[in-house]
Amino acid sequence: SRRRHTRSFHVTGVQTCALPILLIWVNTGTFDIAELNHLAHTGAIAVPVLTGFVLGLFAGAAGKSAQFPLHFWLPDAMEGPTPVSSIVHSATMVAAGVYLLLRFFGAVEAAPEGVRMTIAFIGAFTAIFAASMGIVATDIKRVLAYSTISQLGYMVMAIGLGGYVAAIFHLFTHAFFKSLLFQGAGSLSHATNTFEMPLMGGLRRSMPITFWTFLIGSLSLAGVFPLAGFWSKDEILLDAWNHNVVLWAIGTAVAFMTALYMFRAIFLTFFGTYQGGEASEHGHSSHPHESPMSMAAPLVILAVPAIAIGWVNLDGSFGHLIEAALPEAVRQGHHEPVPLVMAISTVAALAGIAVATAIYFAKMPASSAIRSKLGPLPTIIERKYFMDDLAEDILVRKVLYGGIAQVCELFDRYVVDGVVNGIAWAARLKGEVLRRTVVGQQQAYSSLLLAGVLAAVVVLFALSGAGLER
Repeated sequence: SRRRHTRSFHVTGVQTCALPILLIWVNTGTFDIAELNHLAHTGAIAVPVLTGFVLGLFAGAAGKSAQFPLHFWLPDAMEGPTPVSSIVHSATMVAAGVYLLLRFFGAVEAAPEGVRMTIAFIGAFTAIFAASMGIVATDIKRVLAYSTISQLGYMVMAIGLGGYVAAIFHLFTHAFFKSLLFQGAGSLSHATNTFEMPLMGGLRRSMPITFWTFLIGSLSLAGVFPLAGFWSKDEILLDAWNHNVVLWAIGTAVAFMTALYMFRAIFLTFFGTYQGGEASEHGHSSHPHESPMSMAAPLVILAVPAIAIGWVNLDGSFGHLIEAALPEAVRQGHHEPVPLVMAISTVAALAGIAVATAIYFAKMPASSAIRSKLGPLPTIIERKYFMDDLAEDILVRKVLYGGIAQVCELFDRYVVDGVVNGIAWAARLKGEVLRRTVVGQQQAYSSLLLAGVLAAVVVLFALSGAGLER
């Protein structure tokens, strides 16, 4: 039931794109993306139309790429498929909304500043909002799902700030290390029959390949120098530093939280004592072991780009290649790195690792002690800020099913069915009337024929005007 409800919100978000498509067609008469971007850049599209078009595109992209408030479908959706589908999840499917905004970057850039800042702030809020839920999740695939939402928020924030290259660059690097992490989660599940981290523990010795590759993916996601995630994350933070210090602060906080929840996952999974996993479907207890090479080899292969793929833009060549799709006036060129931004983001990531080490490895203080001092906050976050309750209990069950669905049902019953039934009733009545004219008497038929011919002659005579002239 929950998956059906969240999927309905996902589909609704995607269908929202139909509205701006109709709007822009009515006003421009074209669907060509390059032409639309050119018209927007030259001011040929009226500001109200451009505003509605960009906001409509963003609404659809928010549903597809799980941006607040259409974020809650993604953790439920990622819980179901096998981890090998991580290539679809992290690299293509959920990134389609971000890709859509990037294709229409010319229109987004030409939109009023309020529109662009709305996109940027929603992306930033989604990033920190999802990261907070990743800190308390116990299912390792849900941790990675919240991480995906958070990183997509990073990209959306960059788009709103005009960081075209930064958004694509992070989308590019994210595909490698997030696929690595999802497939690492599959390797862990293969060994323990569960995705619940509290049932794992102590796996680094029995699963060394999975451990080291998962560690590489986590370091890259956390943005630790010199791994791939460091370079793309810092491109986004540099754009935020240059345009809005509040968004830069939020992005830096997300870097801290990302390192915290990923190393929390590492310490709960690979360190400590093995907690027994979960019994298989045959009732046998799980015995931790390294995955076969068919599963371990892809981890090793993906670990290489998770380390080095970010180096492709050290000289700005990747950015020049990507910006070639934009009009000359929109291109920003290669930005020189700001050492202060790089230093602060690195310190934030290392601080997140240090806090996770203190809490989940050294237990100084223990997570239970911290939880007891935070009052209801951990419960609120574990309940996902009650957003699922709001969506399912109020919006779906009461508003959609209880209100709108009933109105639609009444309309279908009394209007749609009424029209169909009315036509059938009229046809049946006509049949009843005509049936009574069939009496079986030749004189009656002749009289009716003569009356019909006479009536036709009178009508034709009147319509010809001859009667009026005489």
